[in-house]
Amino acid sequence: MYIVTVIPIKKGFQMEYLTYFSSTNIPLGSIVTIPLRQKNVDALVVFIENAIDIKSDIKDRDYQLKKILNTKGPSPFTQAFFKACVKMKEYTKGNLGSIIKTFLPTIFLENFSELKQPIKTEKSKSNTDGLLDTIVELHNDNIKHEKLIFQTLDPDRLACYRTLIREAFAKKESIFICVPTHYDILKFKNELTKGIEQYVFTFHSNLTKKVMINTYNSAVTENHPILIIGTGMFLSIPRPDIKTIILEHESSDAYKQLSRPYIDIRSFTEIFCSIENVKLIFGDTLLRPETLYRHENKELGEFAPPIFRLPQVDRQIIVDMTKSNSSQTEQRVLNNEKYTTQEFSVLSKKTRDMIEYAIEKNESILLFSIRKGLAPMTVCSDCNNVLLCPDCSTPIVLYGTKQRNATKIIANRIFMCNKCGKKENTEIRCPKCFSWNLTPLGIGTDKVYEEVKKLFPKANIFQVDKETTRTEREITETMLNFNNNKGSILIGTELVFSYLNTNIVHSAIISLDGLLSIPSFNITQKILHIIEKLNYTTTRNLIVQTRLPENHILRYILGGNVLPLYREDLKERNIFGYPPFKRLIKITFTGTAEETEKARVLVEKLLGDYEPQIFSAFVGRIKGQYITNTVIKVDPKDWPLLINDKLKINETISNKLSLLPPSFSINIDPEDLL
Repeated sequence: MYIVTVIPIKKGFQMEYLTYFSSTNIPLGSIVTIPLRQKNVDALVVFIENAIDIKSDIKDRDYQLKKILNTKGPSPFTQAFFKACVKMKEYTKGNLGSIIKTFLPTIFLENFSELKQPIKTEKSKSNTDGLLDTIVELHNDNIKHEKLIFQTLDPDRLACYRTLIREAFAKKESIFICVPTHYDILKFKNELTKGIEQYVFTFHSNLTKKVMINTYNSAVTENHPILIIGTGMFLSIPRPDIKTIILEHESSDAYKQLSRPYIDIRSFTEIFCSIENVKLIFGDTLLRPETLYRHENKELGEFAPPIFRLPQVDRQIIVDMTKSNSSQTEQRVLNNEKYTTQEFSVLSKKTRDMIEYAIEKNESILLFSIRKGLAPMTVCSDCNNVLLCPDCSTPIVLYGTKQRNATKIIANRIFMCNKCGKKENTEIRCPKCFSWNLTPLGIGTDKVYEEVKKLFPKANIFQVDKETTRTEREITETMLNFNNNKGSILIGTELVFSYLNTNIVHSAIISLDGLLSIPSFNITQKILHIIEKLNYTTTRNLIVQTRLPENHILRYILGGNVLPLYREDLKERNIFGYPPFKRLIKITFTGTAEETEKARVLVEKLLGDYEPQIFSAFVGRIKGQYITNTVIKVDPKDWPLLINDKLKINETISNKLSLLPPSFSINIDPEDLL
């Protein structure tokens, strides 16, 4: 009999290692099935001993060992990949099994027997402890790991990638292009595969089981060098001849997980490339400030000198909504007397004129809104109280009639919470002063839809946001109808950018001010990328409606040269202690009021030396549970990205974080602090 130590490949399970027994000697690195909490779970074998050698230890244990149910086969990933997961565990303070699970698709584990072995595999090694080779030294320090930035416009990058792929194939080398979403895969596949179609393989989570397994088997057994275009979860695919990995759209926040273990694919990829000594290219129209700062400090080389200019449209127009003729005259009757009112319009005269012209010429129009719904916020005009969801304390959103069927509430308008989904009709009072005098604030997609429909009743109007189009099928059908109907109007949030595969003639940002008011250290970059995407998509006119026309961020962006803005952003980040000058660690606790108070005391006791900032989350309460965030800022030297074996995490900070119970979640490098 053998005693086997395994790592459960399961998210949300806190135990790192578990021990089972087996009647056969299982090779290290094998994938096995184990019983765990009345379920069968996959696990990775990392240690095995003969039971005879530890007979006394087995007798002293106060629990009964369970048997491994079956062995699926050898590990589907390389030792280098496993080591990268181990380093990522140390960097994120996450669970190793959860991290492995992030990069190992469930379909592969569930259909393990159908996966073919790669043309060339690495043999499992063991050290003196019998563990899978997790502490083998990195490649010779004399071999420099090449990391390059590539910041230029999309067409220029794609042209260079075509050349790079041909050169790699000539050297019998493969390339992996990592993208943040499966929508990006379609774009890169269309642009890069001409003439090499049989050697291009795409991977994303929306593939069917049959397609994913067949594609995997073809990719790992193809003798010719290949191009893989996929999302980060497929970096585990074993192709020893991959010598270049390109991280495309490096600035996309889709690379960062929103739940435990809060993996950032970009960080993992850099660690993985350093272990494999693979060339890494960071590509984007505008890279993150952190990445550009590293380039300035000679940490990163350059594929080509970075370009700090955005794509330009023929005409960019800033409309000052404080001066624009954006109100509409309306006749009303009160007590049998007629009177005239001025009703605020979300569309300026220039925007209305542009829409009218586009419809006449059968040209496409995109109206971009930051928020969904009619009004993102409702305020009591008598006491200034903001209406919040009674269940989770999130500002409730006013929605229009198009949501009526989806929500099954028979009313022209409804209030709905975007966080927990609670719905209420609009016949409610202010919960603070019981007033009926409630005023909707802000501009959402429904509000834009209502006004466009009112002004242009015969126009084809389509809307894309998470409430109107809830499924991918609905979004795809809406976009197809929009593309097939010339002169149509598309109203959408950021969601629409992922599905736009054709150019738009005219675009308008209905209100940029909502973004400018968001308290986030990344907000400048967010605005940059929204306008960059609109510039890239729009061929003729781009209108920006704002009540802050002199805002310096807007002026820099629309001027095309964003280098001064980058310099200013870095200066502010340095003053206020944000990345890249500080490493942010965000700790979140959810519990009752009493538990929250105890959690605050514990955090102060453990992390008081690091000046913790403790505050309620933006959504402060969900179903009676209070959410509290703590942020500490540490020197990046004390918490470096583990790209070589010389770099170490500060043990004092790490040990203190380890003392926090599992009810505390730890997020290294959060995208926001709210």
